[in-house]
Amino acid sequence: MTNLRPMTETPSCARTALRRQVRRLLQDPTAASLHLDRLNAALALPGSEPGQGALADIYVTFGELDAAFKRSALLLARPRLAEHVVRWFEAQADQPRLSRITPLATRWSVLARPSADISTRARRCSGDDSRALAAQVVLAVAGHDMQAQQAFFHHCITCHDNLAFMLARRALLRTQSRLPAHWETVSNQLEQPKELT
Repeated sequence: MTNLRPMTETPSCARTALRRQVRRLLQDPTAASLHLDRLNAALALPGSEPGQGALADIYVTFGELDAAFKRSALLLARPRLAEHVVRWFEAQADQPRLSRITPLATRWSVLARPSADISTRARRCSGDDSRALAAQVVLAVAGHDMQAQQAFFHHCITCHDNLAFMLARRALLRTQSRLPAHWETVSNQLEQPKELT
C-alpha cells in the first residue's frame, strides 16, 4: 500500500444512479418523489455522507407543512446517520425550510451548501473518509509500509484530521503496547492550537 485514498471505490452503477437522480431533481427541485428517489440512490452508496447530503436537500426544500414527509425521509436515512445528526434533523422537522447554507449539508448536497461553521477536518474530508484512511493506515503499519504511514501523517496534519489519527491510534493500541516515536510526534502536532488565518 503506497497511496492512501480517501474512500474505497464505490460501485459505478450506484454512482450512476445517483447522478441520474440529481439531474432529475435539478429539473424539478420541489418534487417530493424525486427527492425520495435521490435519497434511496444516495443510501446505496457506502458511508453516511451521501445520505446526509440528500436529506439536507430535502430539509432546505420543504418547510413545516411537509413535516411528515421530512420525518419519513429521516426515518429512511436514520440507520446510516450518526445519532447527533439524527437529533439535528429531528429538531428541524416541524420548522420552516432550513437555510440553504447549513452545517447539515455535505459535499453530496446539491441544493444545500455546507456552512463554514464546521470543523476544519469536516470541511476538508468527511468522517467516512477519516474512517477509511484510519483503516488503511492500520494495514500499512501491519505491512511495515512507512511511505503509506508518512502519507497518512501528512494528511492528518494538513487537514487537521484528528478523527482519522485517533481512530488509527486506538486500533493500533489494541494490538501493540506502544506506538513508534513518530506517532507521538504527530499526536503532539495535532494537539497544538491552530493558527488563526
